[in-house]
Order: sequence, then C-alpha cells, then structure tokens
Amino acid sequence: MANDRRHLQHLVDLAKEPSEERRRQLLKEVTDLFMNSSDGLSETERGHFGDIMGRVAAEMESKVRQVLSERLARHAGAPHDLIAQLANDSIEVARPVLEHSPVLDETDLVAIASHQSQDHLAAVAVRPSVSETVSDHLVARGDDRVLLSLVSNRGARFSRAGMAAVVDRAEANAQLHKPLINRGDVPPDMLHRMFWTVSAPLRQKILEATANIPGDEVDRLLADAETEIMAGLSTLATGHTVKGPAFDPSTIDMAEKFAHNKEAAGQLTPDLLVQLLRQGQVAYFVTGFARLVGVDTQTARRILYDPSGEAVAIACKAVAFDRVYFSNLLLMTDQSGSRRPEEIQKLAEIYDQIAPETAQRAMRFWKLRAKTLGKIG
Repeated sequence: MANDRRHLQHLVDLAKEPSEERRRQLLKEVTDLFMNSSDGLSETERGHFGDIMGRVAAEMESKVRQVLSERLARHAGAPHDLIAQLANDSIEVARPVLEHSPVLDETDLVAIASHQSQDHLAAVAVRPSVSETVSDHLVARGDDRVLLSLVSNRGARFSRAGMAAVVDRAEANAQLHKPLINRGDVPPDMLHRMFWTVSAPLRQKILEATANIPGDEVDRLLADAETEIMAGLSTLATGHTVKGPAFDPSTIDMAEKFAHNKEAAGQLTPDLLVQLLRQGQVAYFVTGFARLVGVDTQTARRILYDPSGEAVAIACKAVAFDRVYFSNLLLMTDQSGSRRPEEIQKLAEIYDQIAPETAQRAMRFWKLRAKTLGKIG
C-alpha cells in the first residue's frame, strides 16, 4: 500500500512538471500502470486512464504518440476514446491501431473511411476482419492501392454492390485481376464479366470456378443478377471497348430483320454465316451469329473479335459448331491478319478440350445481358 501511495505521489509530481521530458516520462509511466492493471479496471477507471493518456499524448511529438499507438494497438481493453483519437492522428501514429486494434468498431472505421486520407484507408483495408459496410466505404473512396490491399485481404467481406464496383474498377486495373479471381467469393456472373479483360490462365480459372456450380444455383445467381440490372444497381459490363467493326444503326436494323426471317425459315445456319462473311456482309454475319448463339449484337462482336480467340471457342462449342467451322471463323474474323497457323492450331486444341457443359454455362452468363436488354426494350 505504501508503495502504491509513493507511486501515485510520483505521478502527481510528474504531472506538475512542464518540461517535455517529464511529460514523456509521465505518459510512459501512466501507460505502464494501465497495461499492468487493465484487467481489473472498471469502465469508468479505464476511461480515466484514457483521458489522462490522451491529454498528455496530445502535447507530445508524433514519435511519442506513435510509440503509444504501437503499445495499445492489440490491447482489447484499451480505452476506446484514446484509440479513436490515435486512429485519427497522422498516419504514422494511426497505422498501428487502424491495422490491429480490436477496440475500433464499425462506426469508427466507417467515419475514418469516409473522411481520412488514402493512407488511413489503406491501413483499414488490411485489418484481420473488414465488414461489408466498411468495405463499401473503402471501395467508394479508395484509390487503386486501397482496392488492391482490400481484395488481397481474405478477411475482407464485400456486399454484392461493393464487389460489382470493384469488378468495374478492375477493367482498367490489371493488378486487381489475379487477387479478385483467387478470392473465391466473387459471384460467378461477375467473374464472367471479367473474362474479357483478364489473361488466358485467369480465363481458365474463371471457367473452372463456375464449372461445378449446380444448375439450380446458376439459375438463382442469374435471376439475382438480372433483378439487380433491371433495378439499375449495376450494369452487366462486358467492357467499354468492343473490338471489331462498328455498324450503322440502320444497317443493324436491316441485319436483325434478315436474321429473324432466316431463323423463322430454318435457314440460319453456320454455312449461311460463312457465306455472308465471305461476301463482306459483316453486320449480317454478326447479327446472325448473335441470334444463333443467343446473345445480343454487342456481346457477339466481343466474342467474335476477342483477340485471344478463346471466346469464339466457347461459343462454338456451346452450340455444337464443328471444329472446321470454328477454325474458319478464326481465320475470317482475324482483322489484322496476324493470327499465325500455330495459334489457330492451339485454339483448335482448346476448342477440343472445352467440355460442352462448361461452354454452355459460360454462355448462360454472357446471355444475361441480351435477356435483360430485351426486357428493358
């Protein structure tokens, strides 16, 4: 008891000293006392300690506050107001508690994500656990560095709207492709949105990730995505830049009518499409192909003029076009003439390896856009 009284009197004496060195010593000793006795403190006593440490720390240089932040960062019983004070300090001070403190609640983190610097957001993004609500705010305000940290964090959770926004951003940021696809929680329809912009190995991962989803689950996912699009919450982005020739709207209208009439007469066949392409009737070819495989014209153009040729392989396998027709299509849609014979052979091998069920499942996601646009129209 005597020792406690002497220690208390020592702290009182330190508090009376105005020098920076004595104030630094006071902060250290009060922090030591708190760390050694925090388990037995009431909430009121904890608050008093936090108030004292916060007041003294506010008068100290940044390095001193940083040391305090590091000491308290993983302490589950640290005073909330003090931790919140440190979390809103300069990033050097804030980072330890932003990254690790279990004391910060969702309200604290949302406020920080809404108002603090990108460095603060990046620190929040790597926390062991990030809720959907906090992720939404990080996605809304975060730069590419914040998003990369967030999608690379397996402890981060995303709402559907938040994930859709990240997938949209990933179109122009290749660094996001691999961590997104490797997460395992990106909805299949969004994975297929990414198909057009990612590398060949990642395209294969997308096909593999959605190959074994039960049919009724695919139906549910497609219905959810369709409802979302119809409600205007998102667009089924297939990329802002569509390869291939552009067509005059009036030409497309005529081509659509032509394809409709040929289909009604049972004359819309792969042979007819090849004939149209050889005659230079590209718009008629594209709209006919779109109708045969069940997508809208824009998606058909994206499939046909995908530089890798893999999308054509998937579409042709899904509707059981034969291998010769597929190879001819690759040659005839090669606008630049740069596709070498060995590339054609490799793509033909890919065509052979794709399971019809996998191709059909990919097409179901690609057809979603055409189906939804038809309802809107």
